[in-house]
Amino acid sequence: MTPMSAKAFWEVDVKFSVTPPIALCALLSFLTAPSMAETVQCSFTTECYEAEACSETAFDLSIEDADGKTAIVTDAQTIPTSIGGSEAVRIYVGVTDDAFHLISRASGGATRYTTHIYEGPMMVNYLGTCKGEN
Repeated sequence: MTPMSAKAFWEVDVKFSVTPPIALCALLSFLTAPSMAETVQCSFTTECYEAEACSETAFDLSIEDADGKTAIVTDAQTIPTSIGGSEAVRIYVGVTDDAFHLISRASGGATRYTTHIYEGPMMVNYLGTCKGEN
């Protein structure tokens, strides 16, 4: 066995004493990284406007959860949302300057989305389903 110089010893020592902690830090940062965004997709097939008869519609929205913040996302706007309920049922509530938004989702996915628009005032109610977890 050939004797090592202090420099060679240091390089070997650094290689083996630094690399495992760096690998461990990389692994821990991966495991503790924020989870990917979760999305619930909702499709509504019935629309009821105020006291008028309900009619068929095709309206979609998503409920997105990213970085601990939840929002109802439509083509027109993104609404910051609070979540309530349990593992079986969910309630989503959002308030904007224009309207109050309430989504209730039953355990089977049956969903009702109600918007109370302040101007008027008027109410629009949608019936449909949501799929996904959050």
